[in-house]
Amino acid sequence: MTAQIPDEFIFKGKKYELIGIKGDDLFSPETFGMEPEMIHTACYRGFYAKYRFTREVLYLSELTINEKNNNYLPINGIKPIGNPLHEMTYRKLNLIIPFTGKIRMARNFLNEYYVHMGFQSPWAYETVLDITIKEGKVIDIKDRSEEFKLKWQEIKQQEINNVVDWINDAFSLDMDLE
Repeated sequence: MTAQIPDEFIFKGKKYELIGIKGDDLFSPETFGMEPEMIHTACYRGFYAKYRFTREVLYLSELTINEKNNNYLPINGIKPIGNPLHEMTYRKLNLIIPFTGKIRMARNFLNEYYVHMGFQSPWAYETVLDITIKEGKVIDIKDRSEEFKLKWQEIKQQEINNVVDWINDAFSLDMDLE
């Protein structure tokens, strides 16, 4: 099992990683007639994306995808670059994402908490933000950094009772909002 490549966000000039989501998908290649296929063990879902917030609106700025049938269609008028036998990258997409839901994003990863499978946990970062979005616009921002720092202290004191659940959690981006 391998750690997965997270989607990235540029928010207020800083780079964050997606570590949780509640709501529909942010972006679905199927919407654009493409079927993603695993790129490598660090990208089982077959694509990863970069987003940015501009004037509090969410945009897809870049997409790297391995299309199962080499059927790389234009997105927002942009054609991809790269090697069609592997993955291709769409740059400067500027595609508005009308997402409604919550995303959890984090920055300043703490290497001592690295887990070599799935997505990294919130307590493995110095900064953790929950962003509530409605139709692509930021509605609320909640800084949860201190909360997850305390959560890590609890986790360190507990044993992993169910390894299967722990592994499944590592590969999930579902948000535990409790």
